[in-house]
Amino acid sequence: MRGRMGYWFVLLALILSMAAGCGSAGGNEAQNAEAAQQGEQKKDAENTASEEKKAGDTQEQEELVLNERQTQDGEVQGITIRIYHGDDMAENICVNTALTEEITPEILIMNLVSYQVLPDTVTVESFSEETETAKDGTVTDKRLLLDLSSDFGSWLSSMGTSGEMIVMGSLVNTFLDAYDASAMKVTVEGQVLETGHQIYDGWLELYSYVQASYSVTSGMLQEGTVTFSYPQIQDAPDTELQSQWNERIENKVETMAAELEEGTTLTGSYDVKTMNDELLSILVSGEISSASAAYPSRFQYTYNIDMKTGENIRLAHYMDVNQIAENMMNGEGYTVDKELASEFQERLTILYGNTEQLATALKGFDFGEGQNEHPAGYSYRENGQTWLCMEVPHALGDFVNVLIG
Repeated sequence: MRGRMGYWFVLLALILSMAAGCGSAGGNEAQNAEAAQQGEQKKDAENTASEEKKAGDTQEQEELVLNERQTQDGEVQGITIRIYHGDDMAENICVNTALTEEITPEILIMNLVSYQVLPDTVTVESFSEETETAKDGTVTDKRLLLDLSSDFGSWLSSMGTSGEMIVMGSLVNTFLDAYDASAMKVTVEGQVLETGHQIYDGWLELYSYVQASYSVTSGMLQEGTVTFSYPQIQDAPDTELQSQWNERIENKVETMAAELEEGTTLTGSYDVKTMNDELLSILVSGEISSASAAYPSRFQYTYNIDMKTGENIRLAHYMDVNQIAENMMNGEGYTVDKELASEFQERLTILYGNTEQLATALKGFDFGEGQNEHPAGYSYRENGQTWLCMEVPHALGDFVNVLIG
């Protein structure tokens, strides 16, 4: 009896075991399907969140750049002109930039008045240009004739020798620079201008001037495999601004050196592109050569320092980066080395995808308020023009300098 009961017990256990097995397999399939569906939903949610985060980061980046200097569209309006004037000690002629919708003698006089070079009673009586041209019509020389009201003669005659030089030099340099002329003659009420110091009966050429009320000298980091010359500001009126930027520039070089792998060589130097009392634009170039690398890599970065506020000016602060991106993708509005022109144009879409992505990258150009970030690229100003430093594959030289406009 015990044996028969044992038989039924074993049989019952076997049936239950089989039933349990079928139920488990069916349950796993349902669970797997449900898990797969949940996985897809989770993946879709993550992708959506990622896209939203990416869009949010892009918007945040754009807002950050714009808010740094409270610009609206990052656009610059007007023509850049250079206004010459006396420095704070009234010892030298220096130069600042200004924006104007057009260049006229009256606008230049107005700007000189704003720097107290001239009294606001001075007016333009007449103005004309004399040009010499080649056979093909190209202008080879341009000279200016400016006749001012009697107030200018009285103002200039009231000056000492140094003051007279600064006033006349500031006037002449401002006009020659604005009209790209070689010489200028200044008269008063149609008559030769005479003061107690000089008779101005001839052509006046560019007066000597200083670029800025400060200077730039070289700092040097030279130890082991590192030889790096970097800029340091000297004699700036704002000593706090000078100290902060000198420390920032030096720390950048020291950080680069500290991050090198053993046996890696680092060299670097700088070039001052613009230096006046409003802007200091510096291009830093260098090379890193590692024993483990097949070839050295070159790099560039820039500083564009607002010498009034101490801010680092970014590309999006003064240029319409959306328009730049559109032009570049269309193959216009920029210039690169002729040997690289065609290949660079082809690489643009590979490197940046489309106009929108290039515009986003351009918004991220240049150091922001914090200098430890890694910008998408850099820009600098030279002779009133904007240049971009854009990274490219090593075959193209690691970076390309692009002239905008």
